[in-house]
Amino acid sequence: MQNKKDKREYICEKAYQELLVKGINKFSLNKFITELQMSKGQFYYYFKTKEELIYKTIDNKCYEVFNDRFQQTKSKSTLIEKLFTYFSFFLEESDPKFVDFNKLLKSTFHLYINTEDKEIQQLNRDFDSLIFKHIYDIFEEMIQKGYLKEEAKQFPRSLIATADGMYLHSLMDSDYDIKTYLSEYLIMIDTLLKNDHKGSE
Repeated sequence: MQNKKDKREYICEKAYQELLVKGINKFSLNKFITELQMSKGQFYYYFKTKEELIYKTIDNKCYEVFNDRFQQTKSKSTLIEKLFTYFSFFLEESDPKFVDFNKLLKSTFHLYINTEDKEIQQLNRDFDSLIFKHIYDIFEEMIQKGYLKEEAKQFPRSLIATADGMYLHSLMDSDYDIKTYLSEYLIMIDTLLKNDHKGSE
């Protein structure tokens, strides 16, 4: 018998497949619950609202994307290579399994801006903590290798905030060239923080 966490994950995976096919505007919660062969009472034991289900589904996939990107950074040797790899989802998503997700993320972004749902707010905070840990670990590694100055530890939060801000801008303005602007910013960060007397990489 599945526990509550496993059942929630199962429902989210099913919802993700449904959202990819129908999109958020044609996603019917009543039809989805019927397809799950659950009663509404059973469903609402796991998710209080349709919005909570969609956000948790998107949140799960965001974890998958950025954990995947972080693992890929481990094979890169320089900061700029690691940053371009980590932020490739914003720059130019080429992984087929994440291309459709990128479209879905953009169509659901409005659901969790200024939300008053406490659980969704906590999911936001938890995901922000994950991103910060990834970037901090990258910077810490490069400091230990002598590639970055010690004071580079001060920059992960501002880097994340800038990348998030650019991504949000790109959602509001289809003409905003996030690929160019974020690329230029990452190169600037690399140049600014690079230790002039690098150790072995």
